[in-house]
Parts: sequence; C-alpha cells; structure tokens
Amino acid sequence: MMKRKYLPALAAPAFMLAMISLAWANTEFFRIEDLQPGMKGIGKTCYQGSTPEEFQVEILGVLRGVNPGASAILAKFSGGQVEKTGIFEGMSGSPVYINGKLLGAVAYSFSFSKEAIGGITPIAEMVEAFKETLAPSSGIRIAGRHLLKQGRLLPANRNLMAGLTLNPDQAQQQPLPATLGGHSLVPIATPLSMGGFHGETLKIFAPQFRSLGMSISQGTGGASPETSASLSHASSSRPMEPGSNIVIPLVRGDLEVSASGTVTHVDGDRLYAFGHSMLQLGFTELPIHKGRAIMVVPSLESSFKILEIGEQVGTLRQDRGTGIFGILGEKPRTIPLRIRLTTSRGTKRNYSFEIARDSLLTPLLVNAVVYNTIVTSERAQGFAALTVIGKVTVKNEQPVEVDNRFSSDSGAPSSAALSIAVPVNYLMAAGYGNLDIQSIDLEISAQEDDRAALLDSIRFERSEVRAGELLNLEISYMKANGELIQDIYPIKVPANASPGSLTLLVADGSTLMALDEKEEGEILIPRDLTQLIRFINNLRKNDHLYARFFRQEPGAVVKGEGLPGLPPSMLSILRSERKVGALTSIHMSTLMEYEMPRTEYMVSGAKALKLIVKP
Repeated sequence: MMKRKYLPALAAPAFMLAMISLAWANTEFFRIEDLQPGMKGIGKTCYQGSTPEEFQVEILGVLRGVNPGASAILAKFSGGQVEKTGIFEGMSGSPVYINGKLLGAVAYSFSFSKEAIGGITPIAEMVEAFKETLAPSSGIRIAGRHLLKQGRLLPANRNLMAGLTLNPDQAQQQPLPATLGGHSLVPIATPLSMGGFHGETLKIFAPQFRSLGMSISQGTGGASPETSASLSHASSSRPMEPGSNIVIPLVRGDLEVSASGTVTHVDGDRLYAFGHSMLQLGFTELPIHKGRAIMVVPSLESSFKILEIGEQVGTLRQDRGTGIFGILGEKPRTIPLRIRLTTSRGTKRNYSFEIARDSLLTPLLVNAVVYNTIVTSERAQGFAALTVIGKVTVKNEQPVEVDNRFSSDSGAPSSAALSIAVPVNYLMAAGYGNLDIQSIDLEISAQEDDRAALLDSIRFERSEVRAGELLNLEISYMKANGELIQDIYPIKVPANASPGSLTLLVADGSTLMALDEKEEGEILIPRDLTQLIRFINNLRKNDHLYARFFRQEPGAVVKGEGLPGLPPSMLSILRSERKVGALTSIHMSTLMEYEMPRTEYMVSGAKALKLIVKP
C-alpha cells in the first residue's frame, strides 16, 4: 500500500508540468477589437530569480500604424516593482492578460516618462509574423575577387560590412529617442551583457550594438561555473513559461555576450518573446537559455535587469519586427573560436570561445573577440607588430587560410582582427546553402616594435633583357627613421615573353589588389563555395612584395576567371550579343607574377621598371 501511495507522489511534479504545458498551448487570445479604454488586466515578469510575478495593467487605447500594418496597445502599468523601476530593459515580452486571455507582450516605452506607460504588441500579430514555412533564402552573392582593399572592406554588401568597421563615428544608425527627442513610443532597449571585455573594446564596438537598439552592460550576465551548475539544477525542473527570463548568448567561453528579455507565449515547442525585434536578423540560429534575475536596477535614464545565464533549452529561429521566435528542445550550431596568443613578453595564453552562427552577427563578434584578445594583453596605442596565422575550417571544403602581419603606431590590433573577420564576413554573406563553418583557429604573436617600411626604389643591372633570363633585382626600402635597407632577389624574366616592351611592377599585396580592382572592377561572382574559398586563399598578403611582369594588351574576365592576351577573334566572339554581360574587358596581360620572400619588415608601396625584351 505504501508503495502505491509513493509512486503517484513521485509522478505528481511531472504530471503538473505536463498540465501546465497543455494549458499554455491552449491559451486563448484576447482580440484587439474587443478592447475598451479602462479595461484592467495583469502582466507577468521576473524581478528576481526565475519565478514570474504579477503587475497590474490598465488599457488606455490602441495606436494604429505604429509600424506599417502593425498596432500597439497603450497601457499603464502599476504594482510590484514597476512602481519603483518603471518599464525596464529586460521587460520586453512580458505577457499581458485580460480576463485570463493573452493580449500581447510589453514591448514599447516612452523615454524619460514619469509614469510606467508603454505599448503592448498584440499576440495575434506576433504569432502571425512567424507562420511562414519558407526556408531561409540563399542570401546575396558577392564579388569574390579583391575582398580587401587597403585593410578595409569593399562595398559589395554595405549593410553586412557596417558592423565590422572599427570607427565609432561611422555608425550610420542612431537610436530613435535621440533623433525624436524622446516623444515617441519606441521599442524597449534590449540589454546586452558584455562580460570580460576591455574598456578599449567597448569604446570601439559598443556604438555598433547601440545603433541596433541594444543597451550595453559591462561585466554582467555571466555566472561562475559553480553558480551555473546550481542554477541549471534549480531551473531544470521549471519549464520555460510566459513571464520567465530568456537569454540569447552570442559569445560564450572566455568572454560572454548575451541579450535578454522575457517569454511571452509557449505553444508546445514554439516559443514567442520580446514583442519587438532583437536585431532584425530574420532567419537565424542562436542559442536560447533560461536565466535567473539577480535584480532590477532602478535608473532615471532607463532601469535594467541583471541576469545570470542558465541551461540551454532551444534555438532562436527568427527575429522579426514583432518579436523573436524559437523552437524548444533544438540544439543550435555554434562556431568554436580558439586563439593561441604569444605576448610581446614571450608568454603563451590560450583562449576558447563559442560564437553565434549568423550572417550579420558572426563577423562582428569574431572581430570584437579577436580585437579584445589582443588589446587585453597588448597595447592598443603606440608601435606594435602583430602576426596572425590560422584557418577557418569549412565542412567538405579546403580551409580558408589566414597568414598576415601588421605594424603601425595605432591600427595594428584592428587590422589584425579584420584579417579574420573579413573572410568570415564574405563566407557568410555569400549565402551558399552548403556553408558549414566548423571552427576557427588562430595563432597571434605580438611585438612592441615598428616593422613598417616604404618601398623606395627598384632596379635591374640593365634595361634590355632576354626571355627566360635570370637577373638580380635590387630593392631598397626605407624605415620610419629614414634608414635605407637593400635586398637582392633573383628574378627570372618570363620564358614566354615575346620581343618588345615589358613592364616589371613591384608592389605590396594591398596596392596590387587595388590596381586589379581598378582594372577589372568588382563584378566577379564566385560560381560556388569552392571558388569563393579559392579566391579568399589567393588574396595577396599585406606583408609580402610581389613582382609582376605585364604588357598592355586586351583580354577579358569570364565567369570570374581572368583571360589576358586573347586573340582578337576570341574577343570578338566573347563580345557578341549572345554573350552580353558574360565578360569584362581588361587591358593588362600578366605574363608572370612572383610572391617575394617575407622580410623582416612590412614594406608598402609600388614601383615600376620599363624593360625591352630582345629577340
């Protein structure tokens, strides 16, 4: 008999959880058409811990056309801690009920409002926005050649590249309250916790996140391993429910970056939250975690919630104007990023991160993480030389190779970070469905020294040469202090050089790519992922000099491949009406190009010699 009594007692919690989930799945929605000013209801949110608490709601009216085709319900909130904090960051998504029916999510506020008056996104609009069953689009195809120009991104996709820039003054978007004086109903800022970041990193990257409507909290949101273990154990028995905390980690490991808000509605394994966009990512793949609220900090500017991250419970699949949508029980893919840093003092340090997988976010996060890793151990200002060697492992493809050096009095860390962020950006922006980045591995070494130099002169012992002849090329380059350094390299004149004039150009990789861009334009589209990776791997290195023999003669670029020195008959065929748009004319025919050995200094500049090939 005792055994019979004990078994139902054990089964009771699981039975109750199943009943709660069933009740949420059958939640009725309150129609916006049935609303009347003065109606009273309740809302649910977490102020502390992981148990939702109630607050009071009074309907004031309905605002039509807050966004195209969207409405917001104007309401006044009271009771609980709302009396002290007002509407706070992290409250986005808090569900509101009228007569026991779900009305929507708290999502909007007025800046510096004296009372807790805000806007509610109707739940019907949230659910409707995520009914699409189409798979993510194939994305944008991008120019595959000349992916770098003088250390900056080319304008193949300005929206995706904007987040990679390191100059805060270049941020194009401004938070809406700043532009409208605070008299508009605006989305509640999404709190973004950035734990473990150096102040220099925050100064540079925080404006990028703020321009996207996020509020930065430094060093909050993470939890110690002991706290995480106890939090996961304590929260594992409590399901995700309306009013509970939701955390979206963007970086995990030796750094923590996470956005947070509140769950609005759970329908089986379908989860709806926020009531407004997080970053307008569209289709995406980000982790969903539970969270424990430590406290809500009252602030005259904007109150905000501090959270600890709990266990992973699902995957965020879409981020739209009316909220975010995820699937519980799904495990998202992330990108492991491992960095081995050798400091200027000779010590070695290993760092490990998990980066969110998203075409917009991943390049920005990689850029910020690599930059932070460098400036945490090395100086961000003053002369520095950095070497970056590594690879991006792509499933079923050759790895993307990274091998560059940078030296300057201020920009070396940012250039080093971009050297890996740019290839990742172009991989993810291309939209190839078979792209699966499995890991990123880097070795970075630092020196507190100036290793930059300018190309001063080049010369052969004579200007008349023969095809196939081996000659010594004398190169002089100048250090910042005016000291001249000379090197001699054996260079072979191309064996296929016919008699006549010939030009030898010696230039650094960035300058050479800029010349190629001017010659060929930016219209070369990779046919597939394999060709894109080959383009990236063939990018010239910024710390090498290149010797190119060329002539001025017509040619073409066809399907992304250069065909210099074509006969007139072939050019005529390619330029026929049947081939309109299939080629780009070029006027430089390269006979041979040599990558010269890496030197102790990073030499920049370009010099040319006119030669005569004798019969």
